[in-house]
Amino acid sequence: MALDESTEGLEELSSNNITAYIDPKLHEYISQIGDINIDFVTNEMGSGYAIKIGEADCSQGGCKGCA
Repeated sequence: MALDESTEGLEELSSNNITAYIDPKLHEYISQIGDINIDFVTNEMGSGYAIKIGEADCSQGGCKGCA
């Protein structure tokens, strides 16, 4: 998404003074898999954003069953 694009119809996510916008249907789908974590990393390959989607809580009806 470009800085000048409209955020109309998108869901706002905020954490640590950072705001992001995501399509509500995509957010619902990803939330079934688990939490969304976005981190800025620097390593020997350079720097950039790392996106990790964790496992869902069993009570959320995620794809993985409880052990």
